Amino acid sequence: MTRSYRRPLYGYRFVETRHGDTLQAIAARELGDASRWLEIVAHNDLVPPFITDDPAQARKGVVLTGSMIRLPAPTPMVSAALDPDRVFGRDVRLQNGVLDAEKGDFAVIAGRENLRQALRHRVETDRGELLFHREYGSRVRELMGAVSGPTALMLAAEYAKSAVVADPRIDEVTRAAAEIGGDVVRVSIEARPVAGRDPVEIEATL
Repeated sequence: MTRSYRRPLYGYRFVETRHGDTLQAIAARELGDASRWLEIVAHNDLVPPFITDDPAQARKGVVLTGSMIRLPAPTPMVSAALDPDRVFGRDVRLQNGVLDAEKGDFAVIAGRENLRQALRHRVETDRGELLFHREYGSRVRELMGAVSGPTALMLAAEYAKSAVVADPRIDEVTRAAAEIGGDVVRVSIEARPVAGRDPVEIEATL
């Protein structure tokens, strides 16, 4: 059924799913029309049961509540035909969270390296930590100290995946894995950007 409703993503935004959500409820709440739930299926490549509160049922195509999903939006999506350096932008370079200097000025980073840095910071920042950007960041740190069982590892990977895919420069996350040891959580992500064929890989330790 998913294939029948696929369409180009001309623009989208991300929202967080809630406990007990259904696609119809999300469509009614966010799009103003419950009958538009098939658009959510198309934008997220979902398969039945589409969304679940049970971590054991979460898999590719089935979203765990609390994760971010794409919704159609009127703003145009950046084109993959553009120069990757322009698509992925420029920013100041950070070394261990500190501004880096170069030739008496702030060092800058661009292209895929800037994207990699931005994704790592997104995963390492606690969701809600930034007062004016409450949806930015991840919930990975909530799992610190958890027993390193299958459920905790799945949640850590899903939290990191949700944070990465919320970046508009990312088309999809192709791999997400996590390790938990005491008060340390390590996640590794492989994601496919909107421009270029080569995936971007990041590792973050919280």
